[in-house]
This record gives sequence, C-alpha cells and structure tokens, in this order.
Amino acid sequence: MKVPVAALAAVLALSACQDPAGVGLGLIDEEQLDPAVETLPLTDLRAFDDSTVAIGIASAADPAQSQRRVLVGEVLDPAFGDVRAVAYVDARRSTSLDADATADDVSAIWLELHRSGYVYGDTTTTLPLEVREIEGDWEASTGYAPDTTFSVGGVLATATVAQADTLVRFDLPDAWVDGNASSFVASATDFFEAFEGLAVSTAEGFAPTPGAVFGFDTFETDGSGYRVVVGEDTLVYPLSEVFSSVQTDAPVAPPSDVFRVRSQSQSSVRFDADLASLGPAALARAVLRLPLATSFLEEGPFVRPIARSAFLYGTRGEGAARTRRVLALVSFDESGEATIANQADFTDALQAVLLSQNQPFDAYELVPDPATASLNVLPVRMTDGGGARFTFTVVGSGR
Repeated sequence: MKVPVAALAAVLALSACQDPAGVGLGLIDEEQLDPAVETLPLTDLRAFDDSTVAIGIASAADPAQSQRRVLVGEVLDPAFGDVRAVAYVDARRSTSLDADATADDVSAIWLELHRSGYVYGDTTTTLPLEVREIEGDWEASTGYAPDTTFSVGGVLATATVAQADTLVRFDLPDAWVDGNASSFVASATDFFEAFEGLAVSTAEGFAPTPGAVFGFDTFETDGSGYRVVVGEDTLVYPLSEVFSSVQTDAPVAPPSDVFRVRSQSQSSVRFDADLASLGPAALARAVLRLPLATSFLEEGPFVRPIARSAFLYGTRGEGAARTRRVLALVSFDESGEATIANQADFTDALQAVLLSQNQPFDAYELVPDPATASLNVLPVRMTDGGGARFTFTVVGSGR
C-alpha cells in the first residue's frame, strides 16, 4: 500500500570529511542499530564532462545575469591543472554627466577595480597586470565558452596587485584620453556603441611560480568602474557587462584517489545508486554521505577555495535522449560540511522513486554551482561502498 507523500516529514542532511574511513562517524550507531535505517552505497564513482557553461557574460541590467566577480591571473597547479584568467569589463555612461559637457572638458580617465578577497593559488603572489582596449563587438550572453577570448589592442596601462590590496587603479594615457574623450561625453547609446571596454590580464612575459588568480568586484559595489574627470567633477562610469575568460590545462600530477572537480573545468562527479532496490518504502529521512579530501584546500600559502555550492542532479537516458533533474542545491563550508537548501523538494523526488511514482534515476551527478565566477574545487574521493552512500530512514520497507 502506498503511503501518501504529504504525510511524510522530510529532513535531509549532508556531511563530508577528509578521511573516507571517518565519513559519518557520528551516525555509525544509527546506521548499524536502527532497523528502519537502510544504507545504499554510491557505486561506480567517476568523472564526466559537463556541458554547463560556468561563466557567461553578465550584464548589470539583467539580475539573472548579474556576476559579482571577475577573475584575473595565472597559476601553476599540478594537482588540478594550470589556469590563465582574463577579465573583460565594459561600462555604461555616468548618469551624472552634464548635458553641456564636451570632449575638451575631459582631462583624465582611469579604471578602478576593487578586490573581492577571492584568491586561488599562492596568497603571497604579487600580480603584474596590464590593460588593453577590446577591439570588435561583444555582448551579454551566456553562450560563450569559458575559454573565449576577444581581440585587443596594445598595452594602455599597467599596475601591480597583491592579495592584501583592496584596490587596483589603471591610469589611461593622455593620448588615449584625448582620442576617446568625445565618446565618453556622447549620449548613452553612442557611448555604448563606440566603446567596447577594456581587457585586464597578467603582464606579457609574467612567469607564475606558482602564481595566483585574483577576484575583483563587479556590479555589487560603487567602487569598480571607470573614473572620468569632466571639468571639476570626477564621474563614475559603472561596469555594465563583464566576462572572465578562463583557460585551463590538464593536471600533470593529479591525485590518484581524488576527482579533480573544479569550476570552469566542465568536469564533475557522476555515480550510481540502486534506489529502487529499497522497495516501496515511505521515506522519512534521507542523508547523503560524500567524502571530500579537504587536505587539498590549503597547502601552505597555496589555497584552493572549496565550492560553496553545487547542484545534485538525477539523470535518465544517455546521449541525445539524456535528461536530468535538479534534486538538491548543496551549500558547503570550508570544513566540507554541507546543508541542503531545498530539503522538501529533494525528499519528495526520492520518495516518488521509492513509491514507484517515477522511474528510477540511471545516475546522479554533482556539479559546482556556476552562478559566481570562481575556480572553486570539490575534491571528491573515489571510494565505493561505505565511504560514499545514501542513508535512508524508511517506514514500511518492502523487504
């Protein structure tokens, strides 16, 4: 007899730790002694290529495409792969510009980027940066591949930035200011069409040892943007469109027992679990145990931020017929502990399979959340059986 789903209480927890042997230590008695608890191992853990574009071009005008961070830098990472990140930043004209302003009134222009505090790599690194003008058109779109680059001109300005710095400023040369002043005092539409923005990258010839990638604020601060001196006023031209181009190389010394899951790499973790084997049981509680190798997060001054959130998908079919459904949004902290944002939805989805209301999932996939530009990692250990598992508290097991 089927148990009404609405009558069930749904509680979900997820935890992770560094040593697979210690995963879920606080719940060993529960799993061994409670006859209502069923443990289902996650099997065939494997890496897979995920087509999700992690960083599309974001626009301040569209909340759905708001990107809080851009990435700049280079880092050598033998375990997860080398990275080079270039930031492209466009602006909109200041709303404070006087209608009577002319090109002759413009005396200086510079770009300011505020540090977000984000760093991947060696925190003691000082990055030499340079700015070039973007040539050609680009637009707000999530259809660009993460490693897309745009044509740029010669170097306009340079600066250096260290992890402790809160601001980096690029003073544009007088000749460039004179040549572009008329665009900066034109109408908003004409400015948008005439000026495509600037690219920020590490200086040509920079050799990372091992280097770092830094994050800079975009739309959620009044700091980042262009500064234009018009007459006696300094106007802020806020950022309007941003894009982080992230180019990655394969790791040269990958860990043998850890999946190299990192945002922007388009690779994630896939695993199987025979949920239907539990029979038509009513689900009262579900727990996912996933072992993370947190030792990879910090190695001396070299840091790899953990993915703050990830999507857990259930998939059916293969190839062109493959479909997947978001089952849970998982939020992580630095220790690997995690919580589920949509507990009721997750439980209901698994309950429908247990009660044969839906077909079982063929596999499950864990994909870092692509919402914010990052190189965050999920170092998932390749363990079957007791390490990675679902644990269910069920009522009315069909066994």
